[in-house]
Amino acid sequence: MKRLLLPVFCILFSSCASTPADTKRSYFSDVPAGSILTLNQPLTVAANEVRASLQFSKQLRLQELDKWEPYCQLIVRTLVRKEKHIPAINFRITRIVRDEEPFTRLKKSRKMMIASSDDKLSLLYSNNNSHTWLIKTYMYLESDEYPDIYRMVCGQVWDGYSSRRLHMSEFEEAVGDFISIRVSN
Repeated sequence: MKRLLLPVFCILFSSCASTPADTKRSYFSDVPAGSILTLNQPLTVAANEVRASLQFSKQLRLQELDKWEPYCQLIVRTLVRKEKHIPAINFRITRIVRDEEPFTRLKKSRKMMIASSDDKLSLLYSNNNSHTWLIKTYMYLESDEYPDIYRMVCGQVWDGYSSRRLHMSEFEEAVGDFISIRVSN
């Protein structure tokens, strides 16, 4: 009898053991105000636009952005008819704001999940537009040398059930060597 109980107890106790958690990832929106954002390379704002967009470690036009992948944009205050060059410069981060914008898109999502639904309900919802979230972080910037730049916006579109904030590693992948952040203590 003891030989039977020992394996049962071993299995029972081992099932209660916890698995190691993932290493904690830092979120881009957790950068504190007072940190320094450094533009390491000059950027160009195209004529008749107010933003310089970065994605996949390169500068892109607004029309070329894939909002389903992490992206960042430096926003200028004034719209001009010719190209504007932003020099390599430091900015103070004065405020950070997180934003979530719900919207519906016409393109169907393969990742849609409907909790507690049966086959009939799933069919009903799968014919409708899928709901997504555009998760953004606004960093308000300040510079005595270049006051026309007033914020940086970074974000990504997510399906509703998988939406989350941008990780710092995703921010670094989006901006590459163009931008770095020195976190203040």
